Amino acid sequence: MYKAVVMAGGGKESLKSFINKNVTSKGAIPILGRPMVSYVLESLKGAKNVDKILYIGDLDVPSSISIKVDYSLPDSGSLFSNLIKALEFFKDESQVLVLTSDIPLVKSYMIDEFLSRCDKSAVFCYSFVRKEDIERFFPNAHRTYVRVKEGYFNGGNLMVISPSHILPKKELLEKIISSRKNPFYLAKLFGISVIIRYIFGTVSISTLEDRATRILGGKAQAVLMEYPEISFDVDNQLQLEFVEEKLGKQAF
Repeated sequence: MYKAVVMAGGGKESLKSFINKNVTSKGAIPILGRPMVSYVLESLKGAKNVDKILYIGDLDVPSSISIKVDYSLPDSGSLFSNLIKALEFFKDESQVLVLTSDIPLVKSYMIDEFLSRCDKSAVFCYSFVRKEDIERFFPNAHRTYVRVKEGYFNGGNLMVISPSHILPKKELLEKIISSRKNPFYLAKLFGISVIIRYIFGTVSISTLEDRATRILGGKAQAVLMEYPEISFDVDNQLQLEFVEEKLGKQAF
């Protein structure tokens, strides 16, 4: 069984693409009268392979959120600091499921399927979805895609992390995040040949897995999923309206 972490922080900076939302974070945006994060929590509660849920975000939340979580921690102000706090909270777990609060279309069976595909020996598992599956689901989606040898993909919002392997490397991870747009640092870290192949879209997923494994000092696994819902995070008003329409239809 997995412990799950719901990243619901981010503050008002995450709300800049929305209109008339008098809330403190994106997960609190109302959808059909409920906070967006409550849909994510509901799916986690229904997942067969999840037994405890940690919520990180604004602690001044309605009962529809608080009754669905086992533990709560206040928002630290950044995604990275919240992640480290969560891993420290579950430091004795071999693997922890981490997901964001802005994927209200995710379902319990999708979470269970992702967890079943994650290697038990992996220190980092990351979900991703094909461009074709996303655009079939939402034709007007304006997502950011990564081009690799196997095609175009968008990262998912489900990941599995080993606290004992990742926590000792938190300074490195913070450096990677802060330098993600610095080609010289990335070339030094991943190797210039990998960066060149990435630029031209000829690097393979297995090569990226191998390099990530070397950097992390443990198995890194990319998990291909067929469900665009795990990649469809709500980032703007158009996407919010799409989600409201989808969830409205499911209610009948």
